[in-house]
Amino acid sequence: MKFRKKTVMSISFALGTLMFASTAMAEVTTKSGYDQLKDSAKYTAKQTTSGLSNYTLDTSMSIKTGDTVIYQSNNTTKYDLKNKSMENTTGYYDGKDKYTSYNYSDENTIISTNIKGSQDSYLVTNYTNGNKNISLPKNPFEEDKTADIEKIADALVGNLKDAIVVNVKQDGSKELSSTINNTQIPSIVNALASFQFKNSYGNQQGTRFTKMPKLTKDIFIKDAKGNVITDKNGLIKTVVTSGVLSGKDKNNTIHNLTFQVSLGISNINSTKVSKPDLTGKKVQESTQTSYDYNKLTNPEKYIGKYISNIVEEKDGKFVKIGEATINIEKINAETVTGSYETKYIPEYEKRNEKFSFTGKFHKEKNYSPFDAELSLNNSNKKDLEAHLYLNPESPSINFYINNQNSTGFDPIYNKIFD
Repeated sequence: MKFRKKTVMSISFALGTLMFASTAMAEVTTKSGYDQLKDSAKYTAKQTTSGLSNYTLDTSMSIKTGDTVIYQSNNTTKYDLKNKSMENTTGYYDGKDKYTSYNYSDENTIISTNIKGSQDSYLVTNYTNGNKNISLPKNPFEEDKTADIEKIADALVGNLKDAIVVNVKQDGSKELSSTINNTQIPSIVNALASFQFKNSYGNQQGTRFTKMPKLTKDIFIKDAKGNVITDKNGLIKTVVTSGVLSGKDKNNTIHNLTFQVSLGISNINSTKVSKPDLTGKKVQESTQTSYDYNKLTNPEKYIGKYISNIVEEKDGKFVKIGEATINIEKINAETVTGSYETKYIPEYEKRNEKFSFTGKFHKEKNYSPFDAELSLNNSNKKDLEAHLYLNPESPSINFYINNQNSTGFDPIYNKIFD
């Protein structure tokens, strides 16, 4: 099991915009507070992924409009790196309902549950060949693109590096803090904050962010502040950031959203991860083979044809008007070749197309080895780019053509068995 983006989305947005407060600091020494904070972030990432035996990570986030809480989440994760196990409890409030979820994983088992109201049932999966996808943290600074992202962050922060405050305490620990207002924030930062807000919350209909005002224009950070505490070695112990994001909805109504994000690392080398006692609980148990999401093995099993329906809505009903077929002809861990074809019913047969394709699987650390980028071409010299994902757990693939209207096309293709 790998970390998914949905849970992290709100945290990443708030940190991305509000951490300008806590990163915009300096000390009147040979090394700025900004650089000291970066050093601590890198040291902390290394320690929490490979240096410490175990620890507890607490994160929380709240979003308010005025005095009304429209979203709140609390997350506690216990990691045992030495014994390769973890357990996580998450609770969130969407402005109307409260939810909690629990996850536990070790080298042989995954246990999970979602609890709302009186529901209390657990899913238990036992792996015959060991759990190869334990949700243990990975060091983001070891990813290929991190150096470029760091350079971009340096450029965005700009003169905010010169803001002061680093307080070195007698025991060697440090407190880094800063407060900034909208006049100090570069316009490019506000542009990125606006883009990220719309990307994270603008289309979240039917999800936990339904209470979020739909800001559409004039989005900017009014103010932000942050406080970071490190131990004498530079390990980050706590982070607290807050700020106000202002913007207008489609009716030109101004909304001021107050964000607060906190993070804490505690119980270092004294955290205990315990498998839950499910006695008396409602349990659904299964046994299966574990799939290694970090390595594409036996790619030849994906050779064959895959099909997906093409549909159109008529008179309030979905009607099948054709089929799209992917034929994987040759494949290994590096490359894939084959064809893509659409066949429509006679009324739409002018849309019929057939392409051959070649592609390469990603090898970068921050990409899945099951992802491939494809180049398509046909007899009419029409060239397209597409994306292919091989499902490691079932005989299906995901396929879509870049920058093309996908209405009526299902990106999931299931294998045809003779």
